[in-house]
Amino acid sequence: MANCFGSKQIIEKKPDLHIKPIVIPPQYLKPIVGRVEWVEFPNWKLKLRARVDTGAKSCSIHAINIERVTENGEVYVLFDTFVDEKPVRLKSKFIKEAKVTSTSGVSENRIIISELMKMGKYKEEVIINLNDRTNLTYPILIGRNFLMGKFLVDVSLSHALGD
Repeated sequence: MANCFGSKQIIEKKPDLHIKPIVIPPQYLKPIVGRVEWVEFPNWKLKLRARVDTGAKSCSIHAINIERVTENGEVYVLFDTFVDEKPVRLKSKFIKEAKVTSTSGVSENRIIISELMKMGKYKEEVIINLNDRTNLTYPILIGRNFLMGKFLVDVSLSHALGD
């Protein structure tokens, strides 16, 4: 019996005519994001790591010391979040207060804001609820209201859009 590992024999595989090529429909040709991505908030000049969560209906940002202020008849929200463990005071226009149910099933009233958010090359004004995420790893949660129709999520990846 001859051993072919050391030989210079070339084995040519002919195409199997029974196998059809894979055709990806255009609606699936979207950027792939991982379970964790970088997001930017141009108005705040912030870049933060965010948890991508297809189970969350909307986006959420870590917020403590929340207060409402009125300026020129407009209602704004001031709150603290953290960048590299340092507190940063942010300001955004108040949209409304709404009941939000967490993944643990607990409902609570949260303040809702709207901010310009950028992930990869995609930039959009998005609704974000303010939530104390002190005990959670990521200060931002990216929910379906930002992901839907724009991205495919591969949970085996992280920072698929780059650093």
